[in-house]
Amino acid sequence: MIKVGDIVYRRRRRGFLHEYPDVVKNSVGLVIKELLDKGAVPQYYVHFDDKERPLWYLQHDLHKIGGERKKHV
Repeated sequence: MIKVGDIVYRRRRRGFLHEYPDVVKNSVGLVIKELLDKGAVPQYYVHFDDKERPLWYLQHDLHKIGGERKKHV
């Protein structure tokens, strides 16, 4: 689950990775705000290092960096 203050990167969802430069894969951002409406996909206001100003992104377009490890059973 993504929260305010988390470091995230943009997730490629469609198309080929070679269509876009490495900036999409290497840019990281800071989550500033979150918008949680009942029955809607959560949205996050994120400032990425390659953009001048923050933009809104859907939850499934972002991936949280670190803090998630699978336990071996």
